[in-house]
Amino acid sequence: MYRLVLAWSFVVCACSGSTPPSPPDAAGPAPGTFGATCMTPTNTSTECMSGICTNSFDMLGHSVCSQTCTFGMNDTCPAGSMGTKMCNMKGYCKP
Repeated sequence: MYRLVLAWSFVVCACSGSTPPSPPDAAGPAPGTFGATCMTPTNTSTECMSGICTNSFDMLGHSVCSQTCTFGMNDTCPAGSMGTKMCNMKGYCKP
C-alpha cells in the first residue's frame, strides 16, 4: 500500500507541471567565503578570504575555501547550522 501511495504521489507531482521551489541557499556560499567553490588548491589562495583553497574533501568533487585546524580539535573550526564543523586528518575544516 505504501508503495502505491508513493508511486501515485510521484505521478501527481510529475503531471502538475510545477517544480518545487529551490531552497534559498541553493546557489551555495558567497564567493571567497568558507565552503565556497575555488579553483586552485593552495594555502596562499587569492580566491578565498581565509587564503586556504583545498581539495582534501574527495566526496565534494571540487576544491573549496576552508581554514586550517588541528586534527582532533574541532573547536578551531567555524560553527555551522548543524554545530561546529569537523577538522579532517589533513588539517582542514570540513565545510
